[in-house]
Amino acid sequence: MHILYFIIILIVLALPVPLTVLAPAEIVAVHPAIIRSPVEGVVEKVFVEPNQEVRIGDMLFQMDAVSQRNEMAVAQKIYGSLKAQYAQLSRQALTNPESKWRLAETAGRLRQQKTRIRFFEDLIDRLTMSAPVRGSVIIDDPSSWKGRPVNLGEKIMSLADEKLIEVEAWLSVADAIDLPPGSPIRIYLNSDPLTPVDAVLRTYSYEARSRSGGNYAYQIRGRILNKKHLPRLGLRGTARLEGEKVSIAYWIFRRPIVALRQFFGI
Repeated sequence: MHILYFIIILIVLALPVPLTVLAPAEIVAVHPAIIRSPVEGVVEKVFVEPNQEVRIGDMLFQMDAVSQRNEMAVAQKIYGSLKAQYAQLSRQALTNPESKWRLAETAGRLRQQKTRIRFFEDLIDRLTMSAPVRGSVIIDDPSSWKGRPVNLGEKIMSLADEKLIEVEAWLSVADAIDLPPGSPIRIYLNSDPLTPVDAVLRTYSYEARSRSGGNYAYQIRGRILNKKHLPRLGLRGTARLEGEKVSIAYWIFRRPIVALRQFFGI
């Protein structure tokens, strides 16, 4: 009788089951438009809110332009003074040959200041950033950007199409398993855990990346299957990643075996 129980246990332990792991997940945009700072300076105001829908040309944020306006005001004053001087020299050049030489010099300085004024006008226009594409705004806290100094090219926000979304999960190094392309992914969102979202694996990063807290994890990207009922961009939850089938014995003892190998350095 004991032998029969032993055989039954061995048979059960040999049964194949999918090897599954859990990972934190988020609904992200497929190809978001990254909006960066056009110059090095300070953010003066942000005109949009998170998840706000914007169209092409809508204002997103504005950089502080005090120094640029001051520089342009100085250039305009110099231009006005040179313009008056040019008019005076034009009258004197009719009778004074020396004034002709000074007239040519003044004309060159006029062109230089005019170019400088146009430069600051274009620069001030660039300090107000508008939406290059239509989409939903992705930004953490608009009020935290007000008065913040930024570098040239620093990311301020993103614009994403809510219909072009996918799943992003971060699989820790300790939980890493073999996941071939097309592996099933099921996401249980925190906002609606009773209605899971099904997806399939699209990409699996080759190397683990550093995450907050000093942890390393592999980036997982999955394509959502149900295109008619897409979740909202930015929702978070837990992803259940399903790999190849293994025996129940391996499924039960995989973690203890890994822990023992790490402990003994095998």
